[in-house]
Amino acid sequence: MERKTILLLALCLLTGYAFAQRTVTGVVTDGESGTGLPGVNLIEKGTTNGASTDIDGNYSITVGENAILQFSYIGFQPQEIEVNNQTTINVTLLTDSETLDEVVVIGYGTQRKSDLTGSVSQVGGEDLQNLPAARVDNMLQGRAAGVQVSQISGEPGAATTIRIRGGNSIQGNNEPLWVIDGVIVGTDYNLSNLNTNDIESIDILKDAVAVSIYGTRGANGVILVTTKSGAGAQGTNVSFNLYRGQQSIVTQVDFLDGQEHAAYANEDAEFRQSAVPFPNLNEVPDIDWIDQVTQSAPVLNVDASVSGTSQNGRVNYYISGNYFNQDGLVRASGIEKYVFRANMDIKLSDLFKVGFRANLSSLRQENPKFNIDGLYLSTTPTRAIYDADGNFTALDPITDGISSNYEADIQLRQNHDQVTNLLGNAYLEFTPVQNLIFRTTISPEINNFKQNVFNPGALPNNLIIQNGGNATVNNSLRKGWINENTLTYNLDVGQNDRLTVLAGFTLQKTQFESSFARSQGLSNDVTGFNNLAFGSDPTRNEVGSSYNSFQLLSYLGRINYSLNDRFLFTLVGRLDGSSRFAPGNKYAFFPSGAFAWRMIEEDFIQNMNLFSNLKFRASFGLSGSQAIPSYRTLAVLNAANTTFGNVEKPGVVLGRPENPELKWETTRQLDLGLEMGFLDNRLAVEIDYYQKTTEDLLLNAQLPRQTGFVSKLQNIGKIENKGMELLINSANVRNNDFSWSTTLTISGNRNKVVDLGGVDFINLVTPAQQGGVGGRLIVGESVPVFTGVNYLGTWKSQEEIDQVGLGGNHDVGGPRFEDTNGDGQITEEDFIVLGSPQPDFYFGIGNTFNFKNFELDIFFQGTQGNEVFNSLTQTALFGRPETTKYKETLDRWTPENPTSDIPRAGTVASLSEVYNNSAMIEDGSHIRLKSLRLGYTFSGDQLGLRGVKGINVYITGSNLFVISDFRLKDPETSQFGRNSDNLSFGFSRGQYPSSRIISVGARVDF
Repeated sequence: MERKTILLLALCLLTGYAFAQRTVTGVVTDGESGTGLPGVNLIEKGTTNGASTDIDGNYSITVGENAILQFSYIGFQPQEIEVNNQTTINVTLLTDSETLDEVVVIGYGTQRKSDLTGSVSQVGGEDLQNLPAARVDNMLQGRAAGVQVSQISGEPGAATTIRIRGGNSIQGNNEPLWVIDGVIVGTDYNLSNLNTNDIESIDILKDAVAVSIYGTRGANGVILVTTKSGAGAQGTNVSFNLYRGQQSIVTQVDFLDGQEHAAYANEDAEFRQSAVPFPNLNEVPDIDWIDQVTQSAPVLNVDASVSGTSQNGRVNYYISGNYFNQDGLVRASGIEKYVFRANMDIKLSDLFKVGFRANLSSLRQENPKFNIDGLYLSTTPTRAIYDADGNFTALDPITDGISSNYEADIQLRQNHDQVTNLLGNAYLEFTPVQNLIFRTTISPEINNFKQNVFNPGALPNNLIIQNGGNATVNNSLRKGWINENTLTYNLDVGQNDRLTVLAGFTLQKTQFESSFARSQGLSNDVTGFNNLAFGSDPTRNEVGSSYNSFQLLSYLGRINYSLNDRFLFTLVGRLDGSSRFAPGNKYAFFPSGAFAWRMIEEDFIQNMNLFSNLKFRASFGLSGSQAIPSYRTLAVLNAANTTFGNVEKPGVVLGRPENPELKWETTRQLDLGLEMGFLDNRLAVEIDYYQKTTEDLLLNAQLPRQTGFVSKLQNIGKIENKGMELLINSANVRNNDFSWSTTLTISGNRNKVVDLGGVDFINLVTPAQQGGVGGRLIVGESVPVFTGVNYLGTWKSQEEIDQVGLGGNHDVGGPRFEDTNGDGQITEEDFIVLGSPQPDFYFGIGNTFNFKNFELDIFFQGTQGNEVFNSLTQTALFGRPETTKYKETLDRWTPENPTSDIPRAGTVASLSEVYNNSAMIEDGSHIRLKSLRLGYTFSGDQLGLRGVKGINVYITGSNLFVISDFRLKDPETSQFGRNSDNLSFGFSRGQYPSSRIISVGARVDF
């Protein structure tokens, strides 16, 4: 009986509650345009019951009696509406000028964009989502004014080179400082450790007042990455995202095919009166080696996240997992990674708040099994893959010498990296009194690296000489932590004045240790790198280890003052002390100041009825660069063996001299900026002019031979950068069904060498074999310049050769170079400046179109006016037949084609006869369709799926095409890889090819 009574009572309560509930529907629109607003959050006040509007602004929610609905949307004023007896409630949201005032992340804080006195660019995470790339820096190209990003290799996981307002150092590091969720990770952090879909925003600090808060590490600019949190979310949000794509080579270099190359080789031999290597052209192999070693490669990305805010709003969280797998265009290369992230903020009370950010990643990088430039340089199409017995070929068919067989390398070699990285940040905030916040953070990082390399004895170049295999194992461990402590005080002075004061103290320590072992003459190929003890040649076996450590202590401060919401003032200073310098030079202070005038607040500007925003700003200050590794001020002893009594004994010799006088490189920067808005900010324009001078450059100065050393690192140089940046954001069309917006960035930088410590020039790199110095620093010129002789075409007759009278051997149809100094010889004394890798300007332009549920994004980027030093041309146009040849050599000089300026086959006996020359300098201007994305969003109601908020399906194209006159097609590749200095920029010889990626994916939100 009692049970029946309870059941009856419960049924009555439930029935009463059901009758008390009602379903409310309506549409939420923009008060300015009348457009339906998608994704507006609405919640029944005091409960967790909520919903959101669909793509057209429609909503439906079931609420209880006496309910109050809360409507909120970023950029609009929130509203509360009592339901009463209504079943249809249409809502118009008004724009919130303060909310619309974009918040940007700056060093150790955030700030409204309207209050900024410095130059900061922001890239939203939505611009980067689902672009198929392993690293976030690949995606920044062209998206921020003053930030030049070069994708120097198409290898999966390969880093870019980034120059913010030009390079400041010559021999030091020029990469920007990366800061991830407030953690300073340095300039060389492996960004493959991050899931790009975890990123909320990227803020780029460019001028002195923005970067000097980072002191000795801010001179090259600072990139702040902020990951997502659950702040602002209603309830719990679950998201699942997957895309799969296919990669292909964007463009192919045009080389001679097998028969064409064999004919070239025979012509060369006949000219030199030697036996022809290919008596029967019909039997010559025709192997397209680039096609042989490359593939159409897949890329796969899966990520899921859970985010939200607790009912009382005191806890927000974001947790995500990511799997990414990208095979390389070159077979047996690629990257596979797993990333886990957890972010949480907890407000314990009105006094205390705690939180953490943790990112754990594990990746495996399959490195290419051969040098890619060797593929372009020396593997001719006449080289067969297999011999008549089905074995890999080991000999070059033209020289009959041993050379690598790249197909064998792919099948037999092993070379991979395994990396585990943990990056964390935990903080405590204490608010003892109103407006005063104390924040302390501890940020550890652990990075474990292992590389395994195995070259088996079965490789044809090892097998033919019975050399056995070899294996190498490299290990390294980096451990570090940063402790930062800041006090922030905010004060409203009167109605329109605001004061913010920041003071801080930081400590950092990093330790790095590594070891390696290399074993030669392995007696079998079974164990590979797993048992180095099988190495049978102890005289060639090697072991080694190293240790590195540095510490940094800093004091920092910043004052921001807003006067009448018109005049903005900023003062910043940081004192850094580094263990990398000797006593007396360990500490340096880097101050800066800025002023901004919000002219739009002036009556005479408002009366013009022209501007919706107008602000002038100016800044000046100092920032620094350590630019050297640890222990560089100390003398070094190098290992060297000697013989006593016919017995070899270990010993040491002086490796380099000490220099305790070394100090920081210092950059002085002036920035003038103007921000303008028109048509209610539908058109926003931002213009910046900057001028930077870096002094006390670290350069290796030549020493007299009697010192026993060749050079010594000293502070002796000066370099200057100046330029302009333009940013335009335009809302071209905006109505109920269709919108179109455009973003354009254009930047130009001019740099030059001001001083080199009393010398006129310094030779840098030799990019071509025996071609002489191809890069040089010259006072008054840009950094660097390309040098060589002027190529005049071919000798057209013996009479012409005799009339000019140059020394050396010259043949009709052979290459002719200009004797600049008139001494009758072609030498490096005839070298002139041939070009520069610095572009006149670089740009990016993006357009976004929205039509009902469709969204289309198109983004182009490129450069104009830069040159590229193509060192492959030395062999592919001038060289001997054992190297690859451009297709254009079909039009070479012959007795039947005597007007050609392409050298005759056989007229170059040695590469020493072909100095770096103007034929090797090419226009690097290009435009690239960087990304194209087409998406369509379904609401859960459309599909009849309960619990599903929306499904976005999309197709994305990345690096779809590049338009360029460059022979090697992609002018961004770099012969010297990702060198952080300014010395080897702009040289190419045929590197890992860039890929076109087309992917299809879907994102489901619950």
